[in-house]
Amino acid sequence: MSDQMDTIVRYHDVSRTMELERCIFSLVGQSYRPLNIILTTQRFSEDEISKTRAALADMIEGEDDVTLTILNWDQAEPEDARSELLNLGLRGATGRYVAFLDYDDVLYPEAYELLVAQLKESRAAIAFASVRIMQLDVYDRYLFATEEIIPGYKGAGLIDLFRNNFCPLHSYAIDREMVADDPLFFEITMTMQEDYDWLLRLCARHLSDFTLINTRVGDYYYKTDGSNTVPNTGGFKGEAQVRFDAVIARIEVRRRTTFVSKEVQRSLEISDPNEMAAIREVVDRVTKGV
Repeated sequence: MSDQMDTIVRYHDVSRTMELERCIFSLVGQSYRPLNIILTTQRFSEDEISKTRAALADMIEGEDDVTLTILNWDQAEPEDARSELLNLGLRGATGRYVAFLDYDDVLYPEAYELLVAQLKESRAAIAFASVRIMQLDVYDRYLFATEEIIPGYKGAGLIDLFRNNFCPLHSYAIDREMVADDPLFFEITMTMQEDYDWLLRLCARHLSDFTLINTRVGDYYYKTDGSNTVPNTGGFKGEAQVRFDAVIARIEVRRRTTFVSKEVQRSLEISDPNEMAAIREVVDRVTKGV
C-alpha cells in the first residue's frame, strides 16, 4: 500500500462551487504528497459532474502527485446521503492514509504532513489535531471570514472524546495499515452525528493519538446563511430538536454497547482490562480512578 493520502470531500449542492473551489485549493496547497482527492457528489447529472470537474481543472492540472477522482452517488435512497458519500469515498480509497474534508471547510498547508508524521511516530490508527472555528459571511460573489468563534471544541484526549465529540471531521487522519482487519464504514441511517458514531466505533477498537490536539490544522466555518447542519446560534427547534434528541439517544446506546479493546484500555492505564467493557463503563472507570 503506497503512502498516498486519500481525502474524501463530500459535495451535494452544485450551486456551492465557490466554496468547493476554496476547499480544493487548500488541498492542492498541502505540502504532503502524494495526494488523491476523492470528491463524492450526491445525485449529480453528467453535465453537473463535467462542470464541477472543469471548475477544478486549473487547480489540479500540472500539480505533481495530485489527482482528482469524482464518484457520484446516484441511488434514490437514502434521500440524505451524507453517510453514503463518506462510504463511497472509503470504497474508492487506495492509499495508506485517509482523511475527510467537507466542501465548505479548509485545511492549512502543513496539515497532512503533521498528521502523517504523528501517525508514523505513534503507530496509532488515528491521529487528531485541532481546527479553528470561524464565522463566515456568505455573499453572492464572495465569502468573508469575519471572526474566530470562542470557545471552540474542548477536549484533550480519548476519554473526553468518549464523553462528547470535540473533533471535527477534518481534524484527523487515519492509517489504514493499522485498521486493515476492520471494515471502515459510516452508519447510513444517521444524518447527524454520523462522524461521531464512527469515531466511537473506531477509537474503541484501535489506538488513537492526541499529541497534536493543540495544533490547529484548518478552519471550520459557521456560515451566516444558515447552511450548516448544526445551527451556530439558538440550537434546534421543533421537529429538528426531536430528531436531534433521537440521535443523541442513539449515540448513548452506542456508548453502552460498543466494547473497548484491551489494547485501548491499557492505553488508558486500566491495569486489568475486561474485553466485555463497553465505552460507558470504561469512561466511568477512568473517571473514578478504578
